[in-house]
Amino acid sequence: MNIRNLLRFNNKKRAPAFDSYWVQKIPVDKIPNRILYFEEHCRNKKVLHFGCTDWPIFDPKSNLHIKLSKCTKLLHGFDIDLVGIENLKKHVDQAYFSNFSEVNNFEYDVCLVPETIEHVDNVKDFLVGLSTVNAKIFLITAPNCFAPEHMSRNSNEPNEFVEIIHPDHNCWYSPYTLKNQIEKYSNLKVTNVVLMEGERMICCEAVLK
Repeated sequence: MNIRNLLRFNNKKRAPAFDSYWVQKIPVDKIPNRILYFEEHCRNKKVLHFGCTDWPIFDPKSNLHIKLSKCTKLLHGFDIDLVGIENLKKHVDQAYFSNFSEVNNFEYDVCLVPETIEHVDNVKDFLVGLSTVNAKIFLITAPNCFAPEHMSRNSNEPNEFVEIIHPDHNCWYSPYTLKNQIEKYSNLKVTNVVLMEGERMICCEAVLK
């Protein structure tokens, strides 16, 4: 039985009762377009953008950093992809960083961390570093493991599980686990959780405690 049929089967069944300890309820907002959401939050603002090079595929036509450069007051990039940064400099001539210590002297309105956290080697260290950024709001996004589209295209065949996923991803997130990791390992407080792009993406809006 593939994942889509399993979901249909489970939805017909009565939900099992669980002790409240196991039940995590996360209120969420839903918006259709993540790019418009980013632009709305970043317009005329000072922004630090993590994962700015779109490694491993840099395409100026679709690069988010280049798009944001057209609406922000100031736009700094952060990425460990040094080759990608050199390519990006040809399109956006502003500051770039690869170490948290390099951003200590700056103040930002927005710290944007889109589809980056699922790539990092050590999430705890990354979030601890993120806590050192001086920003008014943090927007941290990740793929939603429970999105209908993601669930439907994976399949559990005999002796093989087929998963459609970026090969560099280290994990999937749910609304609860993304919020939980952010608050567990950083000095950030999540103030709102948003599902975007047909629920395919989760965004946690957060502020420094």
